[in-house]
Amino acid sequence: MEKGGFLETLTGRAHPAAVVLVGAGILAALYTLPRWLDRMVSEEQRFQQELSRAIDQTAAARERVTSMQALKSADLERLKAGISGHALSQKSLFESGLSLQEERRLLEKQLEIITTTLFINPALQRIFLMRAEQPLQSYLLSYIPLRSFGGAPVILPPTVRIISKERFAYPERGKSEQVNGTLQYTPPQVGTSVRSNALGEFVVFTNSALILHGPPLNEEDHARFPHICLGLDREAARKLYRGSFIGTKISLSNVVIEKVEPIPALTTGTTTKP
Repeated sequence: MEKGGFLETLTGRAHPAAVVLVGAGILAALYTLPRWLDRMVSEEQRFQQELSRAIDQTAAARERVTSMQALKSADLERLKAGISGHALSQKSLFESGLSLQEERRLLEKQLEIITTTLFINPALQRIFLMRAEQPLQSYLLSYIPLRSFGGAPVILPPTVRIISKERFAYPERGKSEQVNGTLQYTPPQVGTSVRSNALGEFVVFTNSALILHGPPLNEEDHARFPHICLGLDREAARKLYRGSFIGTKISLSNVVIEKVEPIPALTTGTTTKP
């Protein structure tokens, strides 16, 4: 189509019906377009509002998650510190308990040492191991009255104390002392030990001539050794040795001592002292 013809067609008279239809269409478009635009704008605004609310909710959720994470981290740190502190507390409590138990055992042992006494009853011919006023065990004495061997004195105080104990009586040791400005030295025993043979096992020495011991290894040496004897058997000597302590009192009320004269055949030789 030529250009001139096209222009003529556009500028030429149109059919009235076509003009009416075109005008109606334009009017309808002009009428509906603002409504459609308003609806689109409203939908876009609603979308923007929903998006803004979603963003706000997401920010709030993010802040909540962040705060929960911080609280969780703080709780974890407190838990670690609490567990460590609890472990230290348990350790301290355990150590305190052990210390208290040890202190209690020591106090009980000290009380046992303080309240332990030995009581010799000549009427019953027994020696009693006592805690305070309560007799725990008693052992038979072979010598009633008590016997003094080797020229030991026949007098004892009402109460004596244990000063040392020996599982096996050791031989006499060397001793030096000054008498009137002169040094006197007694050499240690050599050869057969009178002291060891005389006292045997489970030997308990007191601050007097009284010595508690088991059966002697040699009766002749026992008769020569200066001491006061109860005549204990081995089992009684063993139990008294284990049940008594250094410092334990031995009560000797109404105790009679009989002096045993040395046999002439046993008087030769040197008499040793404990």
